[in-house]
Amino acid sequence: MPFLPTPKLGSQDTPVFERLMLLTTAIAGAAHAVFAAVFVWVGVTPMAWINLASVLCYVLAALLIRQHVLLPALLLMGGEIVCHSVLAVWLIGWGTGFHFYVILIVPVAIFSTSGSWALRASLAVAAGLGYMLMDWIFGRALPPIALPEAVLHTLHYFNLASALTILALLALLYRHLVQKAEAKLQVLACTDPLTQLHNRRFAMEVAQHEAAVYQRGGRPLALVIGDIDHFKQVNDQHGHAQGDRALKAVARVLRDGVREVDHVARWGGEEFLMLLPGTDEDEAEQVAQRLRESVGSLSVDAGAVPRPLSITLGLTVLGREESVEQALARADRALYLGKQAGRNRVVVAAQA
Repeated sequence: MPFLPTPKLGSQDTPVFERLMLLTTAIAGAAHAVFAAVFVWVGVTPMAWINLASVLCYVLAALLIRQHVLLPALLLMGGEIVCHSVLAVWLIGWGTGFHFYVILIVPVAIFSTSGSWALRASLAVAAGLGYMLMDWIFGRALPPIALPEAVLHTLHYFNLASALTILALLALLYRHLVQKAEAKLQVLACTDPLTQLHNRRFAMEVAQHEAAVYQRGGRPLALVIGDIDHFKQVNDQHGHAQGDRALKAVARVLRDGVREVDHVARWGGEEFLMLLPGTDEDEAEQVAQRLRESVGSLSVDAGAVPRPLSITLGLTVLGREESVEQALARADRALYLGKQAGRNRVVVAAQA
């Protein structure tokens, strides 16, 4: 009888959710098979047949899921919940607790991302009103089939425990999905969409953190600003598509050319920022020269003769009593001097 909602999932999440749904159909189908056996044992044949029909519903739902037809499978499982609950409380009484499962439709409808908000709200309201109507009709009515007191209590507490367990699983599922969505949003907020490098805002946060570590007596921090040479000509002569490819290629070379503890960000346009914690000036210059040579091995597809790329880099090391902004300004001036001197070079800024 229990089922789970279908949240809005990406292609990587869908197989996981399908497996979860298949597990749900297996558990629900097995539970109904046990119910059918119990009702045969206590001589309540109509409920045995109803539970066997429920088993067939979950078998069909499992087949639909295996064919990746998720929405019809969920509708089938939801319809089984309603029909089974109504028939059970009518035949064997409200005290059996089969009505508890109808309540689960309310959080499912509210939290699910399938369908419009108006549709989901309508389903939640309909489930709530339907539950109250069932309570009004069956809550105090004598059922046609009277069960032994022990069986009645066993069913009641089994169904109550099952419903509470399913609610807990739903809460855990949505907590996981919310945390995953928040993590994705956080990554998007600090990532440049074209190059997949850190963006300027996040790079400044990292730089401020590393500067604070250094000011407290920690490791030094080298800052390198690089600018692709003649990038406007690449865009103007070969198109923005080639320009984007060049940016992504340079970004990949810069990211692969530094350590895991280092940070590479798209600083703006064709500019990149490298933060090198624990690196002095000489070491940083060696890294910058290596990066310059790696970028120099790249080229733009310009027809018969590929157009080579190059980059100019300005480098500085954060001073003890200065801000990140001051150090960045000094690296930027070094970059400007490198451009003026002919590009495709590394310029180390003198400490002010």
